[in-house]
Amino acid sequence: MKTRRPLAILAATAITGLGLTALATPATADTTVTVSQTFQVTPSSITGTSVTLINGSNQALVVVSQFLSDGDGACSVDKNPFCNVQQNRGTATFDIAPGADGALVRLTDPNDINTTFATFTVTYPDAPAAGGPAPVIQQFEKPATGTCDEAQPEGLNWGGASSGGWGESWAQWANEGQGGTVCTRTLAYNNSTGTWQVQ
Repeated sequence: MKTRRPLAILAATAITGLGLTALATPATADTTVTVSQTFQVTPSSITGTSVTLINGSNQALVVVSQFLSDGDGACSVDKNPFCNVQQNRGTATFDIAPGADGALVRLTDPNDINTTFATFTVTYPDAPAAGGPAPVIQQFEKPATGTCDEAQPEGLNWGGASSGGWGESWAQWANEGQGGTVCTRTLAYNNSTGTWQVQ
């Protein structure tokens, strides 16, 4: 009789844990952008790893954004051929680059890419979300010999951060307040993976 109560508590805890896990799983967002006949864009903002454009206008569109690619490179203004979407319900899918956080995408005229018909923004899901930990700057005094990467002290690879990524800078606190060269890097928290990453 005494063993049934702990088993019942364990089972209830497991079921509750499964329920909390299900609640914590994010819903899949729609990453389709539709351009109307009059160049209205719906929705005006996308969060995802890719975006599918449906062009409902009678005008072919060139897609311009350093944060989008079509598999043959970034959709820059000097890409040859341009990233594009054909007219009359033409469809194309583009990858969103990590680091995009409200990045502007321009839909332009193929004959003059300086003429913009419409815009929307894209965000890659690992971009820092509001309320997450702020980026952290790490520094230590640069040794007289060797590189910063070689001299990295233990304990600085927080929560999944990799070693390295150090640059050189100057800081007043070095050399007992006299100032000097320091090794510096910035760690940013990735909300989607729950780890710190070198920026």
